[in-house]
Amino acid sequence: MVRKIRRDNLRSRALHRGMDVSLNWLALLLAYVVKEGLSLGIPTEPLTTQVVVHTGVVVALIWLGVASALEVYTYKRPLFSEIVLLIATLAVTIAFFNTYVYFSRIFVYPRIAVGLYAVFGSALLASSRAIKHSVQRALHRRGYGMRRVLIIGTGPIARRLARSFRRNHALGYQFLGFVSEHPEQGKDVIGSLENLERILDDTHAEEVIVALPGDQHQRTLEIAERCQDRHLRLRIVPDVFDVVMIRATLTEIDDIPLIGLRDPVITGYQSVVKRVFDIAVALFCLILSLPAFIIIPILILIDSRGRGPIFFTQERVGENGKHFRMYKFRSMVPDAEERLSELVDLDNLPEPAFKIIDDPRVTRVGWWLRRTSLDELPQLINVLKGDMSMVGPRPEQVDVVRHYKLWHRKRLSIKPGLTGPMQVNGRGVLPLDERIKLELMYINQYSILEDLKYLLKTIPAVCRARGAY
Repeated sequence: MVRKIRRDNLRSRALHRGMDVSLNWLALLLAYVVKEGLSLGIPTEPLTTQVVVHTGVVVALIWLGVASALEVYTYKRPLFSEIVLLIATLAVTIAFFNTYVYFSRIFVYPRIAVGLYAVFGSALLASSRAIKHSVQRALHRRGYGMRRVLIIGTGPIARRLARSFRRNHALGYQFLGFVSEHPEQGKDVIGSLENLERILDDTHAEEVIVALPGDQHQRTLEIAERCQDRHLRLRIVPDVFDVVMIRATLTEIDDIPLIGLRDPVITGYQSVVKRVFDIAVALFCLILSLPAFIIIPILILIDSRGRGPIFFTQERVGENGKHFRMYKFRSMVPDAEERLSELVDLDNLPEPAFKIIDDPRVTRVGWWLRRTSLDELPQLINVLKGDMSMVGPRPEQVDVVRHYKLWHRKRLSIKPGLTGPMQVNGRGVLPLDERIKLELMYINQYSILEDLKYLLKTIPAVCRARGAY
């Protein structure tokens, strides 16, 4: 079963790569034909077989290289996220292609031809994915091509996975139910681990996902053996202990083994590259958002009848615990912080972080700013000042950090981000522990490509507005 799934995945990825390369070639051809047919721009010299072959090979190699770096074909994604990533890949491909053409002088491609290539390429790639998702959705609803999956565990992450499988048929999973670590009854719980072998046989499961707490390593090994005997695919959701241990070191003192947990910090050349990346992207976004910096203050003043400031500033905790002033467009009434105690009993919260749904302190314009995340735009200034990064953990409030557990503080080892794991994965709906686990995984797996992916994922996350209160 595992070999069949792996073989099917490889075949599917190869098919997608070939289709996307072909669509790039078709976009180039259409760009040339339309330009010449409508006599747009400066005249272009006739194409030769050598130029056509050379251009086709170069575009294919660049596309495949960029797509591999951005992991275009590695994961299944919702339609909008996939289209955004494809268009970003096309933009980077065009940039590299133009650079190559400029230095190699293989052929003169006028700017109008390159622009048409971008337009046709975006349209063809987006259309192909829309058609693919429509066909897949129709097939999956009828049960074709679905992988039967069991989730072992009944915790918040297990429940979240199940909701994702039910909500997004394009993922290709048919959720069979939960297997509990204890004999218990509950919604979608079809049995306990004591009866795992019988459950695997009765459900004809093709894949098993283990979402057990970190102290259940022995049980996880036993589950792995049973899945291996039946040639089932097994996936494991990492616990916080596994996340922290990713960067562990092992040393010995007088034959006593010591495990050292290195602070997951971004140092050396990576720090320099990240800072240059932050400045470049922040400046670009700031220029694009200049109209918003004119319109939004006017709306805030009109909505508040001229009372109260335009910007909201608050002390937050940054890199290595350093405090800084974070900027936002004001989305609440001027005395919002003084009225907080009327809404929340801060001394009896289950966890220090909290979100208030339908907060009465939010203004009419503020509600819209929060739903669209436009209230966060002034944080671009924090990025340019060096207080924040474009991508990173959430900038946390001082009172919340005071109640952190020891392992929570590892997220303070890098600059907080304007966007990041929390903003992309549910924002206000994520419990504190789950959010920090995601942030630690980001820190441990950091690369500039990770930052680029999070920036791209932010666009569909903002459009969904999930957890934006």
